[in-house]
Amino acid sequence: MAILTHGSDLTLAPTIKPVVKQTDGTVRTAAGRLSSLGFRSVQLDATLPGIRPRDLGVRDRKDLSALLTRASMSVAGIDFFIPVRHFVEAEHLDRAMAAALSVVELAADLGRVPVSLMLPIKTMSDDAKRALVDLADGRGVRLAVHAEDQADELAAWIEQVDMPALGAAVDPAAVLARGKDPVAAAMRFGKRLAVARLCDIGGTGEQTGDDENIGVAGVRCPVGEGDLDVVGYRVAVDLASHRAGAVVLDLRGMENPLNAAAVAQHAWGKAAFTA
Repeated sequence: MAILTHGSDLTLAPTIKPVVKQTDGTVRTAAGRLSSLGFRSVQLDATLPGIRPRDLGVRDRKDLSALLTRASMSVAGIDFFIPVRHFVEAEHLDRAMAAALSVVELAADLGRVPVSLMLPIKTMSDDAKRALVDLADGRGVRLAVHAEDQADELAAWIEQVDMPALGAAVDPAAVLARGKDPVAAAMRFGKRLAVARLCDIGGTGEQTGDDENIGVAGVRCPVGEGDLDVVGYRVAVDLASHRAGAVVLDLRGMENPLNAAAVAQHAWGKAAFTA
């Protein structure tokens, strides 16, 4: 049996932060371990010490790129996940915006890779949203916005702005936790899908925790061991024709991220039917 798909980049880029924490605390070791498993790109995390924009001068950014190159790795994108309320609360707004803008600058320096972030679409000011999009557009960086609880608002904002710098991101576990279908979510955004993540969740039901460790009604688990229709999701992601770059393998919440990465790699490959 064969499934004919669009032919986009469906390689996996693991999130490096969980692997850094699992190993010796360095990006060098984490990148090396992931490279040994056959991965060729990674998703950085702007909240990880040593990768935060304020920690990286011009030389440091070049050194980071060189370090990954030596491990036969490249940067797929950057995660910037902070509490969404920081983008609306007066006491946090300025700092959150400054940090987000600095992440966009870092993404531009590392090859104009996309920035994945969660935003409170309904309550965030138009000026703040405009500032993020304008800077991203000026730096050739694409914003991949997570708003799994505000899909309608995100779709309307993307349609209104109608610029390549603004796109959607899909986190299957977060979608499943809300009783929705990740395949439908990926297909809904179609050409507006900037970044697709790959992760799974078992025991889906009412969300009782945060997006990193969804509560007892649904817990993140290795890909293929939960409720995600891996084959259907792979097809939907592949058909999102304007998505560029690797699929982000989200290892957050995994007890053994390296083992979960290997399991996901097998499940994802198995989901690609061949004749």
